[in-house]
Amino acid sequence: MLFSLKDKKVLIIGGSYGMGLATAEAVLEAGGHVAIAARNPETLAAAAQSLEAKSGVSVPFTALRIEDRAAVRAFMEQHAPFDHLVMPGSTVKPFVYDELTEENAHEAFNSKFWGPFWAAFDCRPLIRRGGSIVFFSGVAAVRPVKGYTMGASINGALNAVTRSLALDFGEQGVRVNTIACGLMDTPLNDVLHSHDKAERIARMAARLPTGRIGTAEEGAMGAMYLMCNGYVTAQTIGIDGGQQVMD
Repeated sequence: MLFSLKDKKVLIIGGSYGMGLATAEAVLEAGGHVAIAARNPETLAAAAQSLEAKSGVSVPFTALRIEDRAAVRAFMEQHAPFDHLVMPGSTVKPFVYDELTEENAHEAFNSKFWGPFWAAFDCRPLIRRGGSIVFFSGVAAVRPVKGYTMGASINGALNAVTRSLALDFGEQGVRVNTIACGLMDTPLNDVLHSHDKAERIARMAARLPTGRIGTAEEGAMGAMYLMCNGYVTAQTIGIDGGQQVMD
């Protein structure tokens, strides 16, 4: 079995839907154990119940915001020691450049960069040797979208810090990698693009070399690869349907 996580413990911050939930399902199928955290208590509880029903394994969960460093640290301490930390649970609202303020710019960085950054920092005494950390950035770092300045900036920062942290964590036998996604068919699109979701997906699919957008399960495959392959670190893996090279 190439992707085995037998008896490994995986913490997923952002595990209540989309790629986080799909990753939790994949971990359980691969023989691992998961604990999930997310913002919405109701969605989180429903996700844990669904995972338990499918796997027959207890799935502990904690409602928190990734920006709340103390709460994230407490979640990790509660489930320590663990083997992998996966963090898809951050959102950058699609403000166009002219709508940026100091407030919403700081909010975006706190959610998608500083939250995961400090989680990784605080997990150092809690994560086992041989484990890994998986960040999620996005294709906008290398294929910018007009107006999505903050998203591109944060994604680029995550990609850069991945390489640096791989050196620091390497000393304790922990790998650090990032998944850079393109447009994925997840419930997040219902929140961010509810007014034009179908049109947006159709436009992107028509331009992508794959002829379609990605799925949550395909994002989870990337996370599984990065957790299971012990020779991969300091990498940003694109799961974007070829968006970097599309016309």
